[in-house]
Amino acid sequence: MRSTRAVIHLENLRHNIRSVQAWAAAHTPGPADARPKLCIAVKADAYGHGIVEVARTAADCGTEYLAVATVDEATRVRDADIDLPILLYSLPDTSEIPEVVSRGITPLVTDAGYVDALARESRAQGVRTACHIKVDTGMGRIGCQPHETLGLAQRIGSYPELHLAGVSTHYPLADDRDVSYTRDQTERFSSLIRDLRAQGIDPGLVHAANSGGVLRVPEGYFDMIRPGIMIYGYYPARELERPISLKPVMEFRSKLVFTKKVPAGTPVSYGHTWKSTRETWIGTVPCGYADGYVRMLSNAADVWIGGARYPVVGKVCMDQFMVDLGPGEPPARYSDVILFGPAPEGSATAPPDAAELAELCDTIPYEITCGLSSRVPRTYTG
Repeated sequence: MRSTRAVIHLENLRHNIRSVQAWAAAHTPGPADARPKLCIAVKADAYGHGIVEVARTAADCGTEYLAVATVDEATRVRDADIDLPILLYSLPDTSEIPEVVSRGITPLVTDAGYVDALARESRAQGVRTACHIKVDTGMGRIGCQPHETLGLAQRIGSYPELHLAGVSTHYPLADDRDVSYTRDQTERFSSLIRDLRAQGIDPGLVHAANSGGVLRVPEGYFDMIRPGIMIYGYYPARELERPISLKPVMEFRSKLVFTKKVPAGTPVSYGHTWKSTRETWIGTVPCGYADGYVRMLSNAADVWIGGARYPVVGKVCMDQFMVDLGPGEPPARYSDVILFGPAPEGSATAPPDAAELAELCDTIPYEITCGLSSRVPRTYTG
């Protein structure tokens, strides 16, 4: 196997799922034994972790729903014989609607035209399709306007080929320091649901809370929560408190394939942006920005080798980067190099995690894990 690979720790994934389930059960308004259903986002190849393996593990942990962004993603889950309900978060092309219907995918509908197209295709296939209404209460992305929700629900109800199985919205600011907007948004959405019920319409599963909402807005749990990044071991914003035990699931690792001693003043990599200030050992790692180890980490990140951190020096190349191993005896050639991941058991020091690299790149952990390219093999443990 290639030296550069992503090791996916399924034991950490199970730990995170159970941690979120326990938190939600403890903070759900209402009966002490109540817990909202759990919908886990496995879109973007499960945030880079591998959609099929993550979906199977989620199902084994009692997850009730999965969520994807594309029809192709849902098809991969179905082809793996995973029969959990799958929410399709994004809008498909019209050419994909037959597959939405035939594969039993649950779409989030936003407008009358989409509803009509689903009804026509469901009639043609002789099946009944469950759908959820998506309401835009502040995200500004997709979804009907709140005042359009009743009419859309009535339109769905007019088709025997369709079934209104849920109503949802999304929180854009649940991970913000000030949660007042999200609480106001929750109340407006709650009022809308009350209005539907007053008109004799069963909204089905009501859901809104993403990772930030799970952490901070228990009144927004409704019937189901939809955590994303938390399941993979990270908080949605670095400013948030960390009351839930989460463990990074992905470990990005490679090997030290070459070392050489260089004198002071030796430049390293493209542009000569780094020069040694003393005699030192330089190590080469066969990983680069084509693998997802982005160029912004040049002269900025550390890697972890044998219990110690070493700095990345020089520009990260497409397929390789270099580290300064110091003047002493270097780690052995072919030593494991951890680029980011969970702390090894019993180690006094920890490697960087995706949150640390995200901060160096002025981005979020989602982009770090999603950014690993397809040429990086994924292996699974635990």
